[in-house]
Amino acid sequence: MEHGYEETLTRLAAILAKHFADTRIVGTDIRDSLMQALASYVCYPHSLRAVERIPEEQRIAMVRNLLAPYEQRPWAQTNWILVRLWRGCGFGYRYTRLPHLLKTKLEDANLPSLQKPCPSTLLQRHMADLLQQGPDVAPSFLNSVLNQLNWAFSEFIGMIQEIQQAAERLERNFVDSRQLKVCATCFDLSVSLLRVLEMTITLVPEIFLDWTRPTSEMLLRRLAQLLNQVLNRVTAERNLFDRVVTLRLPGLESVDHYPILVAVTGILVQLLVRGPASERERATSVLLADPCFQLRSICYLLGQPEPPAPGTTLPAPDRKRFSLQSYADYISADELAQVEQMLAHLTSASAQAAAASLPTSEEDLCPICYAHPISAVFQPCGHKSCKACINQHLMNNKDCFFCKATIMSVEDWEKAASTSTTSSAA
Repeated sequence: MEHGYEETLTRLAAILAKHFADTRIVGTDIRDSLMQALASYVCYPHSLRAVERIPEEQRIAMVRNLLAPYEQRPWAQTNWILVRLWRGCGFGYRYTRLPHLLKTKLEDANLPSLQKPCPSTLLQRHMADLLQQGPDVAPSFLNSVLNQLNWAFSEFIGMIQEIQQAAERLERNFVDSRQLKVCATCFDLSVSLLRVLEMTITLVPEIFLDWTRPTSEMLLRRLAQLLNQVLNRVTAERNLFDRVVTLRLPGLESVDHYPILVAVTGILVQLLVRGPASERERATSVLLADPCFQLRSICYLLGQPEPPAPGTTLPAPDRKRFSLQSYADYISADELAQVEQMLAHLTSASAQAAAASLPTSEEDLCPICYAHPISAVFQPCGHKSCKACINQHLMNNKDCFFCKATIMSVEDWEKAASTSTTSSAA
């Protein structure tokens, strides 16, 4: 009886694997149903093992279809499938329910999204092999993932701005439940896209870190830029993200610091801690070179407002602040040690980079942070700061630091090429 059940599961798995991306199926509803069925199939151990039992050629063809560029197809559902093959392997990614949510209701226990992680190392291996085949497979796939991450997170930020504005109105006229659901979906998609990037970097790090490949440096710089943007948005003091999370609106239950910050941390740890020394240094230089990099955002992960002094141990985190150390049931001691190692490494590397590029004159330092050279000029007022400070400021405010004029644009600034430009405010 059990053998017959397993054989039926395997036959159905073969049908789903073969036809979920079949271009001959033109009916949108049918294609969506096949995709959703495959996404559910890989959530349960018995049915996932059935997928692993289908012939190798069919498994590889299925994974190849999952890695096709995301444009012009239901990329969100494809991404859910890839994430479920990884869940249970990523940094702090062994949960069935997010830490801040209540325990699972009995009637919800069989939902696909609430199953215990059951990753597939076999299908992960097929993914790694395919991403290393040919010069175009990995860049096409990763550029589409990075594009969708940029879109999903930008949409999420735009929506929470609207939600915050509605919450501040006297009449408390919140956006409707449908918009809240879309907002939460964009957040969940951002987290899942980050997890797919974590999986890719873990399985095939050379795609980003072997710069003999023509696209590796570009992909790593794009990734660093997006990671810094996400970190800055989520970790800024008294920021928009904090305020919306505090509201705890119905429909936004999944929106919280933990899922998105552990996903970003997983990528950073893989880049900066786990690889060979030469690759770690390469990733460090790219991360620090991005104008949006803020060491304070890395400190935030461990509940620290500022970087610790060199050679000192980390103080106990403030209980009122977010800290990965508060999630001992979800993050292992080894993972925490890797984050501490990453913070120490970036603190040292940031200090060395600042010393190497320190301007000879105080007038050339950013008048906001006094840590980086002036590198941006605001238009039309002509005041200046470093790019990190103005990028952080513009997340929540469009007015100039100094004269309160509305900033219409920000341009690159170099002293040698801009001697006639209005000088920075004191």
